[in-house]
Amino acid sequence: MKPFARISRRQFLEISAAGLFAPSVLASSKAELSVVDLCGRTVVLKKPPQRFVVANYILNFLMVSGAAGVNKIVGLTQDGWLETRRAEYVLLQKAFPQLMTRPSIGGYHDSILNSEKILALKPDVLLINRTQYEDNTQRIRIFEAAGIAVIVLDYHSMKPEAHAASTRILGALLGCEDKARAQCERYSEVLADIKKRIAALPETKKHVKVYIEAGNRGVAEYGNSYNRNVLWGAILENLQAKNLAADMKQPYGALDREYVVGGNPQIIIIAGSLWENSEASDLMRMGLTVDPKTAQKRLGAFARRSMWQNLDALKTGRFYGIDHGSLRCMMDYAFSIFLAQALYPGVFDDYDANAEIQGFFKTYLPEIDAKGTFFIRLAQQ
Repeated sequence: MKPFARISRRQFLEISAAGLFAPSVLASSKAELSVVDLCGRTVVLKKPPQRFVVANYILNFLMVSGAAGVNKIVGLTQDGWLETRRAEYVLLQKAFPQLMTRPSIGGYHDSILNSEKILALKPDVLLINRTQYEDNTQRIRIFEAAGIAVIVLDYHSMKPEAHAASTRILGALLGCEDKARAQCERYSEVLADIKKRIAALPETKKHVKVYIEAGNRGVAEYGNSYNRNVLWGAILENLQAKNLAADMKQPYGALDREYVVGGNPQIIIIAGSLWENSEASDLMRMGLTVDPKTAQKRLGAFARRSMWQNLDALKTGRFYGIDHGSLRCMMDYAFSIFLAQALYPGVFDDYDANAEIQGFFKTYLPEIDAKGTFFIRLAQQ
């Protein structure tokens, strides 16, 4: 399938029937805008918003708004941004230096919001995620009483309908409906095709045992894995894989070494990013600005973990690295492509996951140099 191909009317109707284009914008006019956010709350704005505090999903915002959206941002979460998503921070700083001069209203990777700063900035809209909404009930009442429209987005659950609804909301708020619609179409087209192809496979080809781990604690300590409802776990669920952490009670957490070894996964995936002190440590490195040689070296260190050499994943060479930092945005359908290729060899060879990422940046945020390593398979040791 060619990247960024347009979908037919028939395909669009099939996708719509599946609920991937569920209404998120109730009404839109020059005078008033009404949206239903990702917590099911109807939010009405009397005029198109011009001042935004982006407490989450800054890259999503910019991929819909383009460069012009930077001037609409009056505040964002910067505390810990450099340490948590170094490549994203550095590249956005280079492309839009004025963005980094905006006041920080909280932590990039937590749910803390600074009420005083947000109120002082007088935004028309405050964009938050589900966790921030749940953890700031009293603050949100204060913001709304001050006339700030608080809108919840959700790219964490990895549900296609949540991705689409969040993007449609951004498109409506920013006056970029066509761009948002195009992103939703490609996202939904690819996932619908993947689902259709997997459904046609015999059951004996499905339910491959997979272990996925965030490699942000290094080789010696096991990092987080994810249950079937969130992030990588939700993607694996959609792909009908047998995720070792699927039934974990909490959304994410580290699995015991004995449990992983006893489960004998057929595929192992180590997710990486540019986390704090990643240069001087053995944390898994993947994503923007990371070269393949570095990624391979880090992945090889994980492959040499104690008691892993006899696992099926190592014996068959089905051992992979994947970029954790680029998850939670509309281009992350490319990760479903890559994982589907790993799970079902030969079934998805007409896709090029890396080309999808490069094409997405080129189309929607060309100011960013999207060079990096987003997917790798362990080279023979």
